[in-house]
Amino acid sequence: MKHRSFIVLTIILFLVLLTGCVKEGSQSTAVSSPQEEGIKVDLQTPTELIFYDETNMSEDVFNERFAKPIRDKFPNVSFKVIKPGKGTYISEIASSGTFPDIFFTTSWSFPLQVDGGMVSNLNDWVKKDSTNISSYQPTLIDTIKSFSPKDELFALPYSNYASVLYYNKDIFDRFAVPYPKDGMSYEEAIELGKKLTKNDGGVMYTGFFPGNYSFTYALYKAGFVDVANKKSSFNNPEMKQVFDLLKTGFSSQGMEYMDYTAALNKFYKDKTLAMLPYHFELGRMEAEAKSGSGFNWDMVQAPTIAGFNHSGAPSMLSISSQTKHTALAFKIISYLSSSVEYQTMLAKKGILPVVNNPEIKKAFGSSLDYLSGKHIEAISKAKPQSILKPTQFDRVPDKYLTQALKDVVTGSTDVNTALSKAEEQANKDLLSQIK
Repeated sequence: MKHRSFIVLTIILFLVLLTGCVKEGSQSTAVSSPQEEGIKVDLQTPTELIFYDETNMSEDVFNERFAKPIRDKFPNVSFKVIKPGKGTYISEIASSGTFPDIFFTTSWSFPLQVDGGMVSNLNDWVKKDSTNISSYQPTLIDTIKSFSPKDELFALPYSNYASVLYYNKDIFDRFAVPYPKDGMSYEEAIELGKKLTKNDGGVMYTGFFPGNYSFTYALYKAGFVDVANKKSSFNNPEMKQVFDLLKTGFSSQGMEYMDYTAALNKFYKDKTLAMLPYHFELGRMEAEAKSGSGFNWDMVQAPTIAGFNHSGAPSMLSISSQTKHTALAFKIISYLSSSVEYQTMLAKKGILPVVNNPEIKKAFGSSLDYLSGKHIEAISKAKPQSILKPTQFDRVPDKYLTQALKDVVTGSTDVNTALSKAEEQANKDLLSQIK
């Protein structure tokens, strides 16, 4: 009897241990890498999330960068994608009847999302999931928090922003002028441009496109609109310095006024512009590579004004304040934002990473043949700086400032008069738009 009892107890103990092992094994199977620490989410129940893509990427790009990587880590998740259009612009989302779960957004519409209460504060979720905020590139979190009124974190960074000075090596070689270097000031770039602005063989070459007011004004931590007082704030010493500098850049090279559309055409299509300061982006370079044009280009660090380097906001991922899947959405955007694995994949494709990791930086552009041999170090040489809080009304003065700059460059009016007129025009619009 004692012997039989011992056998029964042995069997029971064995079954208990076996059950524990099965449960433990089941957990490790269900819990993939995003689940290892912090918040636990259901990876079994099929869940469709609505993804708002402000950038309007193609279906192939979305599948490559989002759908497939997310499905690999969150196999139960699928997406319905909404893009900006009639009835689905950010300003219309609240009344559209279809509220996204995740927003993929830029600095232009983000203030509207924050001010409209469309997105969730992520500070508590970051703490719950032990997200390593210090792993990001310097100033990124500060920049995102600058959008909020009370130091809330309404998004996580997805990809970074940088500006560079692109240049056409063939034009420099034609005129035997040394290539531009990292660390140049705007004044030095203008002087270098003078040596390359000339007519040769019936072709008019332009040395350096100075840019527009917004590109250069962004070098300062100064704003466009004073929302509290319902008026513009751009008629300041910084904007005057920008206008003076741009006027010098055009006139000293004997250039007629042109905007970025014309400058991009001269650089990429006509190939008669030697230097173009612009944000780092791959679309046009990839098109050039595929065309087989043999465009002989490279890049250096973007020129500075008074020591300031160009600043800008990253692209961001935020979570709807109306979603029923906050935990799952946070795990997803946290993976896309802070995972070394995912950010390395982006970096290899030439997308600027947000994680401050030497190995990720080494991987940058490694899968793109057309970046081979290029001076990609120029992208990260500038010391990052945070930006002044943008507002949803920053674009209101744009048409007036654009005309003001054109009038100054062409000599139609002086800087003070042009800015005062733009200020008066913008204030009328702002007074009616800011409620």
